[in-house]
Amino acid sequence: MRKLRMVRILVAAFFLTAVTLCFLDFTGAAARWFGWTAKLQLMPAALALSVVAAAVVAVTLVFGRVYCSMVCPLGILQDVAVFFRRLFGFKFRPASHDGVAVLVRRIVRLSTAAIFFAGGFLGLHFTWLEPYAIYGRMSAALAAPLVRLGNNRLALWAERQGSDMFCAVEVAMPPLCIAVLSVAMLLLIVALALWRGRLWCNTVCPVGAVLGFVSRFSIFKPAIDPARCVKCRLCEKACKARCIDVAHGTIDRSSCVACFDCGAACGKGALTWSR
Repeated sequence: MRKLRMVRILVAAFFLTAVTLCFLDFTGAAARWFGWTAKLQLMPAALALSVVAAAVVAVTLVFGRVYCSMVCPLGILQDVAVFFRRLFGFKFRPASHDGVAVLVRRIVRLSTAAIFFAGGFLGLHFTWLEPYAIYGRMSAALAAPLVRLGNNRLALWAERQGSDMFCAVEVAMPPLCIAVLSVAMLLLIVALALWRGRLWCNTVCPVGAVLGFVSRFSIFKPAIDPARCVKCRLCEKACKARCIDVAHGTIDRSSCVACFDCGAACGKGALTWSR
């Protein structure tokens, strides 16, 4: 799984960079190159009955929730937070897999998805729940003004040097309420990621709820080989979705985001991802 994990990281890095550039760019160049990434938003595509939604569901039926780990910018942002958590040597505590805890998580997940879809069809778009919209709002409200201010600084410097390499642009500051909400959402999501990994994705996110249900029937799926597993629980501590139950030798496929961190952590090769 180490090679799969590396592929996942490279693809995720590309999508996060491309999407971020689209939100921050004011020249239009990023949109020309990477504007197609905006069409990969699952919720708007599903509400519009687009072929993109069908394609994402089809990929999930084959490979599991690779969309959440490789394409979704908000999911990748959480992975960045998890990376820094691990950088300082903090591993995740195994999640509770008792019936009540699992039932509560599923009820919250399905309720959020139901509210989101019902609101969408009724014309009430809960954009603070859609991951792409959340990431875009945070980027546009918090980072885009700083990028424009930096550009204007460079334009002033270039003018003094007699160069027209940079041109000053208007800096539009977001409304205070949007800025405050964006900061609050950023802090909340990063804090949850540092605390419990992909808790937001597997509890609140409507995209995670839909793809989690679909991934239960995926062709390729993670599994624990009981012949190789020595129950060291390293995979549990590495799992940011906290979906591995070594004691019973099971993996909650609806919560697994196909990040392959578990296989990379296992020194016995007990984690597999196959048919």
